Amino acid sequence: MPEPHVGKHEVRISEQVHAPLDTVFAFFADHHQFVSLFGARCTIVRTADGAEPDGVGSIRRIGPGPLSFDEEIVVFERPARIDYAIVRGGPLKHHRGTIRFKAVPGGTEVDYVIRFDSRVPGLGGLFVKGLQRIWAREARKALATLER
Repeated sequence: MPEPHVGKHEVRISEQVHAPLDTVFAFFADHHQFVSLFGARCTIVRTADGAEPDGVGSIRRIGPGPLSFDEEIVVFERPARIDYAIVRGGPLKHHRGTIRFKAVPGGTEVDYVIRFDSRVPGLGGLFVKGLQRIWAREARKALATLER
């Protein structure tokens, strides 16, 4: 399979979570918990076949009505990696999120990279800043629930 187009905008997040690798991976793998990292909610559009219902081929819808967009899981390697791509809606194109997990002393290291292009010229930089702000505000609260 050819590599997907890599968008010119990038958000890179490195997080140390003081919880076991399996716990952190399970949190990110669950669609409803994952979107809480951005203060959002989702609807499950399609579950994947087999043992991993939130795995490859599953689709989550984020956002209300006509502003919603769908993300499909395209790589699911428990407990090391999850990749997803926007497959419908939203102002972004060539969107790819890659999340890698690694056990480290005291917890789990999360390396999360989001790459995308904007459908509207000039909005890409605003999305980068917005995603970083939302992550700083919401993700720490959500991840703290794992560290208790």
